[in-house]
Amino acid sequence: MSKINIKTLTSVHIGSGNMLQYNYDFAITHIPSKEQTFIRILDDRKILNLIGVERLQDWVRGIERNKDTKEMINGFAPNAKPDDYSKKKIECFADKINPTDSLKECIHDGRGLPYIPGSSIKGAIRTAVLASLVGKYVPNAENYIINGRGKASASEIEQILFGNDPTKDVFKFIRVGDAFFSDESEIVIRLMNLNIRNSKGDLKDLSKSQLIDVIREQESSSFNLTIDDNKYDFAVSHHAMVGNLRVEFNNINNLFTLINDHSLSLVSEEINRWADIDKTGAEDYVDNMKTILDQINACQKGKECVLRIGHASGWRFTTGGWAEGLNNFSSTVVPQSRPKNDNYEGYVFPKTRRLDADGDILGFVKLSIAE
Repeated sequence: MSKINIKTLTSVHIGSGNMLQYNYDFAITHIPSKEQTFIRILDDRKILNLIGVERLQDWVRGIERNKDTKEMINGFAPNAKPDDYSKKKIECFADKINPTDSLKECIHDGRGLPYIPGSSIKGAIRTAVLASLVGKYVPNAENYIINGRGKASASEIEQILFGNDPTKDVFKFIRVGDAFFSDESEIVIRLMNLNIRNSKGDLKDLSKSQLIDVIREQESSSFNLTIDDNKYDFAVSHHAMVGNLRVEFNNINNLFTLINDHSLSLVSEEINRWADIDKTGAEDYVDNMKTILDQINACQKGKECVLRIGHASGWRFTTGGWAEGLNNFSSTVVPQSRPKNDNYEGYVFPKTRRLDADGDILGFVKLSIAE
């Protein structure tokens, strides 16, 4: 087992599945002297203690009528302070909060700490391994991309590379722990789309923007990573039909080299794709990708790597981008991956990137073997 340090190079969001509603689940407070805005996650129990059980129906009616929660609380408890009715405050960098806004919450542990689950890290690692090895070990991969229901799927290719079913999957010998961060590492940002639209000079699209709760950049933690080659060798020696723990990822040094090479390829390709797009919004995106490219190139081979993980990573990074080299990519994969694809004839795929309102990208972390 090895201890792995993890540092967020950009903001990272792993969702809890909860959508918090403005003025119901959270409120806003300001510190004008410091030009700071905070999201206050409301605490139902604290509010009930402040207003009294006898006013519960008044509170419910106020919510139904969209009354301002803070004003309602202050009407019942004039001396109440934000800490008296909230359980958490998160610094907010969104310019404006709209009455219809909801907040996409990041995942927290039982202590209320934000964290990156080991399953999320392992999933991103698995994608990097698959994308890196499919061309080498699965010739004519387009023949395996369509499943029995006629849908594009990587499941058959995963079986070839990793094992025929979950009981034989070689990734069961790779264990990844959770990475916990401090309760002060969270911020709220506004996520927007960067859409490549032929008729638009400005690619920034705030029409479907969303508030999201993230672990901010430059935050550090650690987790445990184990590649259990002893158990793998034992399984093989007892004729278990497990997948192949290939040399490319059979130890942490080789795995980190593979991950970093994979990230280098994807980021370089992404920069090249945008090189000829001379429209407002593209500049920030390309500049930020170039910064990440520098971070990837600066990694010590086999000891450090850059990985992209979590929400707003985009189609190419979420899937690994390996399907783009298939002969049937445009005819089969794209139509199934992009709803109403016929409406976007002539547009690149994928045509949308997700950024925060300042043009910053999400999801990049740096992993390094702890000394």
